[in-house]
Amino acid sequence: MPELWLKKIIIISICIGIGLFLQWLIFRIIRLSHKKKPTILKEQILNQLKTPFKFLLPILVIFSALSSLEFSFFWQKLIEVVIIINLTWILLAFIQAIEVVVNQKFQVSGYIKAKERKALTQLRFLKSLSFIIIITLAVASILWNIPEVKKIGTTILTSAGIIGIIVGVAAQKSIANLITGFQVAFTQPIKIDDEVVIEGEFGTVEDITLTYVVIKTWDWRRLVLPLNYFNDKPFVNWTFNSADIIGSVFLYVDYSFPVKDLRTELTKILETHPEWDKNLAELLVTKTNKKTIELRATFSAKNASDIWNLRCAVREELMGFIQEHYPASLPKLRRMEVFKI
Repeated sequence: MPELWLKKIIIISICIGIGLFLQWLIFRIIRLSHKKKPTILKEQILNQLKTPFKFLLPILVIFSALSSLEFSFFWQKLIEVVIIINLTWILLAFIQAIEVVVNQKFQVSGYIKAKERKALTQLRFLKSLSFIIIITLAVASILWNIPEVKKIGTTILTSAGIIGIIVGVAAQKSIANLITGFQVAFTQPIKIDDEVVIEGEFGTVEDITLTYVVIKTWDWRRLVLPLNYFNDKPFVNWTFNSADIIGSVFLYVDYSFPVKDLRTELTKILETHPEWDKNLAELLVTKTNKKTIELRATFSAKNASDIWNLRCAVREELMGFIQEHYPASLPKLRRMEVFKI
């Protein structure tokens, strides 16, 4: 008996050694190839798949030597279960690696265009769906691999119709969210990195899952909304087709104010700010009343964050220019109006 166990230990040790050597050899070749010609895919394979392969290859070698090991039925099934778990781990890690590769491919200078964000949103949804399918199939394979559980499963399947109705009623909202998830992923009223205004909050779409959307607000809080929200309620998407956006600043001055001077100053101010994309800059008189004239300064930027910063800066500097050079033209009550009062 001790000799039999010693034989098994030696065979298992040899199998583990062969498996680890194969893992080292495979990833050594990939690492050398990555040094000669670096790619994001190779880097992600090295980062994501190295550890799961360290477990999988020794177990596969042990599985191939089962006839020599003369393991009991229980141990054979246990090894099969571990192999299924490792293969699931590798598939999930590979999907994550592909996601990183696609993200890096679409991202240029830290900025992602609208068309590319559509693909990223679909990829994120398909990734979540793939995770659920792979894990479900893995669990089903493990359970189906156990004879006792397989018998129970056959019995349960006879009443699957009743169970399906009960589950369908109980999971009605979840199923509705899943269907909405498909709509959001492929009709795309929102996309990853879209800049939106929801419930009076400005923020960026940080994540879209199968059931909810995470909005990162301007002050770094997270607004979590169910997917159904985007079918039931209106919201503002500033980057629906493109991230380019126009911003406006309104000022009110006296009739005596020289508008041309402020128009020249607006151009000077915008040229000092890197947020301005140099596409649009204009100053117009948009409204008048008995007391003041309304001026609208309009300019463009690459995205909503830049336009917000630019609006604040332009508003402040234009006000400063008026206060310094034309203080008499600031809004005021005329003497005639004071007399009437």
